[in-house]
Amino acid sequence: MQKILAVFEMTVKKVKEPAFSLLFVIAAVVGSCVSDMESLSFSSQENSLLFGLVSLEQGPPLLAGFVIILFMSLIVAIFAGATDIPKDIQSRMIVMVLGKPVSRMEYLIGKYLGIVSICLVFFIIAAMSAGVAHYVKTQEFFPLSVFARQFFLLLAVFPVAAVATMISTFFGDISAMIVTASYLFISLIVTAVAVFVDMLPRSLGLGSPVNIIAYFFPNFFFFFNSFKFPGIVLGALIVYSLALTVIFLIIAAIRMQHRDMI
Repeated sequence: MQKILAVFEMTVKKVKEPAFSLLFVIAAVVGSCVSDMESLSFSSQENSLLFGLVSLEQGPPLLAGFVIILFMSLIVAIFAGATDIPKDIQSRMIVMVLGKPVSRMEYLIGKYLGIVSICLVFFIIAAMSAGVAHYVKTQEFFPLSVFARQFFLLLAVFPVAAVATMISTFFGDISAMIVTASYLFISLIVTAVAVFVDMLPRSLGLGSPVNIIAYFFPNFFFFFNSFKFPGIVLGALIVYSLALTVIFLIIAAIRMQHRDMI
């Protein structure tokens, strides 16, 4: 565990760099700018496709401003996750680290945890800034249940960071960013098409083939559902996020074990 924490500390030290300091300033500015955006609402009568993708049930609503904060946090996850390991390989830093009594698995886990921590800090800074700005503008705090719901969006960060980390073990930094962004975009398209096909008559016979293909892509629309605290939906989202993360990290670990680091 100490070795994982050592790699973790090495990863998060980059937040002291001017570029990352500026990133957190941007997070605070974005949070204050989106603090007064309305909650998301989709009507099944007005837009059945959107309602099928994000079925807002009873529970605290999502706020559009926090969805924007999440998207920016995911961009940070893609950038950091796709570039960190390739940069260590290119600079030969990974040879120095693995030359010590640190296994490749410990290195991978430490890197992943560091990348996730950076994304969480970005989201939290932006969220707190949004909360303060909302109070300054309205003299009211966000309802506690609504504010808490926004933080469960962070469940989407874990698998996205795992995807970026996994792909970075196969490609260089620029290629890994492009492949990661493309894979996540395709995931959104495939899962959206699967929902749309489910709305068509079963007599067309399109459901099974499309759903089989969709199983190979994570469905990030799940994280935008509303739910009550506590409840089975929240538990299912946590398990789903954890399962996706473990699957992608296992693939990354297998690749790391067989990759030449020279």
